[in-house]
Amino acid sequence: MGFAWFQENRGALSFYVLRLVGPGSAAAVVTQRTGGFSKGVYEGLNLSLRVGDDPRSVRRNRRLLASTLGLNEKDCAWPEQVHGESVLYADAPGRFSGADGLASSKPGLWMAILVADCVPVFVLDEQLSFVGLAHAGRRGTALGITRNLVELVKSKADASGQALTVALGPSIGGCCYELDTRTASELPRPFVKERNGKTFADLWEANAAQALSGGVPADNILLPPACTCCEPQMFFSHRAHGGSTGRQMAIAAPGGLGLQRND
Repeated sequence: MGFAWFQENRGALSFYVLRLVGPGSAAAVVTQRTGGFSKGVYEGLNLSLRVGDDPRSVRRNRRLLASTLGLNEKDCAWPEQVHGESVLYADAPGRFSGADGLASSKPGLWMAILVADCVPVFVLDEQLSFVGLAHAGRRGTALGITRNLVELVKSKADASGQALTVALGPSIGGCCYELDTRTASELPRPFVKERNGKTFADLWEANAAQALSGGVPADNILLPPACTCCEPQMFFSHRAHGGSTGRQMAIAAPGGLGLQRND
């Protein structure tokens, strides 16, 4: 059957939803900036308390999101997000220090990361019995975080790469991710391109290659449905908005999310 990304709306909120084709089960969600209570450069559904937005607005946004998705905020597990390669198994809610990725099979638990150009990486099987989620920025990508997450899920789920799907969520594409030559050199050369005298890095292909190296078939790797930098009205983008902006939330849960299709 396989998975695919779908653009969906719920009231004032909009999402990209990763669904199992056929049954339509929702495996994961990435929010968009539409809706919400934040103002100014954070206008819309900013979900980060660490970017300078009014905390009251962010908490209202989080409550609105949780209510819309049928989630309890107390059941969330968060990696600290330190731009590294560490991935951990989550068997309880709370913040996991030093980690940029989590995996779990615990029913009732949901995992979340915050992004505004970095790549949200989802690793899952068709039963959604074991799910992984990671934050892959430039440093995490260079250090191999997607490969690490695939290996953690394989080990904990006693599964082969052939049984897994890796889906990359909305994030900055190689079309927009311009870097200076020194910074770009941290990434493997095949994922760095020169165009019109400028240097661009492709985090999508770099993370897809790590999934392949972990035994995930090419047909089971989904590239992002949108570039956050190309769509600044739809997404918060650190690059497009000059560094002052909000954050999307990427969410995954063992057993999937109770978000029925509305078509």
